[in-house]
Amino acid sequence: METLHDTIDQLSDEAALNTLGVVLRRAGLSPDPFAQEAPEEQLRQALTQPDLPSLDAVPVDHPTDGDIARATLHYLADRDEHFRTSIQHIAARGVPAEIPIRDVGLFTLGALVLLAMHADVELRKESRKGWYFHFKIKPLPGAAIGKVLRLLYTKYLG
Repeated sequence: METLHDTIDQLSDEAALNTLGVVLRRAGLSPDPFAQEAPEEQLRQALTQPDLPSLDAVPVDHPTDGDIARATLHYLADRDEHFRTSIQHIAARGVPAEIPIRDVGLFTLGALVLLAMHADVELRKESRKGWYFHFKIKPLPGAAIGKVLRLLYTKYLG
């Protein structure tokens, strides 16, 4: 029997990005299109901080946006039953016709990932340190959040 994780792994890049955008929007989370700083620049700086948890097994191949979206969907599915149910519904039926998927493309992948991880990770800025990740929980080795961070590291710095 196919699991939700199998279903997520089979999503095309476009379907994974659209699913992530719609799942977050249904949860009342959407990026601020008027934010002054670009999330990618904040992510790049935070990913260089020395206190970042180990990024062992950083992928050699450059991940696609779909790879990162799928890893983020795995993270959400493992983290919360509401997200799990929403992902199952959208992955099985596709993005509902009443939700314009073009809106998802207006926001950067980095902003979507930061929204998805907001319960466990916060992007903060200190005047002396710059942008860094504040972990609300200590990530376990091999945890889904670690995989997302490794993919982001490879995409933005690798």
